[in-house]
Amino acid sequence: MKRVIALAILLSLIGQSQALPDGIGDRANNGCLCHGGADDTTSVNLSGLPEVYNSSVEYNLTLTIESPVESNDVQGGFRIIISQGELIAEGWQIMDDGYTHTSEINDRRQWEVVWVAPEADDELATFVVHGNAVNGNGNVNGDEWNSMSVAIPGVNYTGEVTTPDITGKEVTGIQLAVGAIGIIALLSLAFYAIKD
Repeated sequence: MKRVIALAILLSLIGQSQALPDGIGDRANNGCLCHGGADDTTSVNLSGLPEVYNSSVEYNLTLTIESPVESNDVQGGFRIIISQGELIAEGWQIMDDGYTHTSEINDRRQWEVVWVAPEADDELATFVVHGNAVNGNGNVNGDEWNSMSVAIPGVNYTGEVTTPDITGKEVTGIQLAVGAIGIIALLSLAFYAIKD
């Protein structure tokens, strides 16, 4: 019975380190932290945004992830959080109040999307985009990610234009310590399960 319990715990912990080809929810609101810290060799770009938006206008955007990570059948994914308007694209989904990929569109590192600006043109629309270039091996090893943020005022917005802060999203010492403790616990459980 102890072996069954240890194996059940071990399998549940292993599941936490697997890739998410079907998209990711709010646990990626601060970046793809399961893949370590952001990597400067990977860049994320959301092109096509206006400097100032007009009410209810549809803007054609392109999300691109550039990275030296080898391309395979599964190449990348993303999480986008916007404050105003909506995004419309095939194969995209809303998960935990943000937009993310599906397994249908994770075979690329470039996606087309339409941003429908909000009706109110006196708002500040903010975008936080996290992009992950993956190597297709089914786990988080060897993948690289990065983030970008932008703020787009409406034509009648009168406040300060402040871009969302995405700094400080790297893995902290505490997170590394917790991860190390988790790995030690995982190895201990594996040893305990095998030894009996």
